[in-house]
Amino acid sequence: MIRRSSGVVVHFNPIIMKFPLYTIIFLLSLLVIGCFPTRVDSPEPIIDPKSLVLVSSDSIGVGQYLGLGVGVQAPAVYQAIQQLTSTEGITSINIVGNSTHDLETIASRLPLYQYILLDENKGTDSGLQITLEMAQVKSLYLNSGQALSRWPASGSVSISLGDKADELHEKLRQIKKNNAFASKFERILLLTKDLSKAYDPAMAQAAQWYFRYSPQPGQYEEVQLFFVNGYLKYLNVRRYKDFS
Repeated sequence: MIRRSSGVVVHFNPIIMKFPLYTIIFLLSLLVIGCFPTRVDSPEPIIDPKSLVLVSSDSIGVGQYLGLGVGVQAPAVYQAIQQLTSTEGITSINIVGNSTHDLETIASRLPLYQYILLDENKGTDSGLQITLEMAQVKSLYLNSGQALSRWPASGSVSISLGDKADELHEKLRQIKKNNAFASKFERILLLTKDLSKAYDPAMAQAAQWYFRYSPQPGQYEEVQLFFVNGYLKYLNVRRYKDFS
């Protein structure tokens, strides 16, 4: 079953569109979970905005889309998305509400993700954004937009650019013991999943995954996957066109 809406044209906010795509995804995930009111600036140079316009959208409740079958369990859906890496160039997906406060339970999960956010429950400008790439720490940013080479700036143990991803958990454990930073572990979000890494069983508990890709130059699709009890219930597909 496909429910389609078309003819509705919605322009992207030009301010938002100045940010790189992955930052837009990051901001959207924070908006959906609604727990972090602070501003998150782009960790990359600002680029010119694109005139992306929503041209159509579908809601798919039966069958499949891009090989993603409705009624299929989350692990199989993840495997199907991994196949899109070679066919559609999709390298990551975003997991909404994938959070915990228990650092001890995620030692093996941290290296599976590209974006990780540490912050207090209320959300602060000093929350930490960690980007992993090629099994290393690629960037460190505060929610205020300040770029860091290490965090904390002082102390016997810090996370630094170039640190190995599989060493991240132990460093975080040591940093958490410092009372000055313990509050930053009240909420740990694993936001962007690296598709080159193994499936994370905790993903099945999330109600929504999503990704965006370009099927051809000047056209973009955002695919939202909604799960109930670990099964794909339906998909929303939004199609955008660049008229610039």
